[in-house]
Amino acid sequence: MLKDFYKLTDDYGSIEIKSNYHNHNYLCGHASGNVCDYAEQAVDNGLDIIGISDHCVPPVFPGAPYVLPDVIDSEYLPQFDKARALYGDKIEILSGVEIEYFEGYDEYYARLLKKVDYLVLGQHEYLYRGIARDSFFDGVDDGNVAAYCNSVAAGCKTGLFSVLAHPDLIFYRNPPVTRKVELEFENMIKTASDSGIAIELNANGIRNHGFRYPTDMLVDLCKKYGAAVVVSADAHSPNCICDEFTLRLAAYARIKGLNVIDRIKHG
Repeated sequence: MLKDFYKLTDDYGSIEIKSNYHNHNYLCGHASGNVCDYAEQAVDNGLDIIGISDHCVPPVFPGAPYVLPDVIDSEYLPQFDKARALYGDKIEILSGVEIEYFEGYDEYYARLLKKVDYLVLGQHEYLYRGIARDSFFDGVDDGNVAAYCNSVAAGCKTGLFSVLAHPDLIFYRNPPVTRKVELEFENMIKTASDSGIAIELNANGIRNHGFRYPTDMLVDLCKKYGAAVVVSADAHSPNCICDEFTLRLAAYARIKGLNVIDRIKHG
């Protein structure tokens, strides 16, 4: 748990959120709501920008029930057209996808970026010694953490991504924080910051994952490097975009003096 999280955020009800870029869609198979539903909630909560960034299958190991690239054209993007027609005079609505990065497939990501406004780098799967690993289950030692961090850092360097989602997801299984882990994780955050990517504090790690992330290590490094930070709901239903967890986390980030931004770089 973030140090003094609840104590410091007692006044979370007074916080205002103006943007949210990490939200999901029914198409991924484990979320509810369409783009219009999210846009309506965002307008009701006074946001200036809402981004939907549903999961998209990566170029390798596409085992998860994520959105396929052809479905983006046929079923995903038309939702944005409808939402903009209904709410475009009240709020900016951006299209995105969340996806894992694997080296050697930059053309795949570049093609996706031509379809949507921005890409979110969310590294759930990664390669370790040539074998696919899962951040939720396999991040148990410094070898796995290093492989994860190296994959993410490589993705950050491409310039294709606008947001780095839950970079501390690799600590889900509470691996020992060895000196190697500290160095690899710090290098990843520094690389992301130097690359101009917005680094995310993720409210879903509090809401649905027992506060296994965000971590104090991430907060401290974002402050150390003056990184651009976004607070994201990572909402899997529209009513979560400005819920207590998201508001408290936004308050915490500001109290900690992080460089919280409202607008990300996008195409």
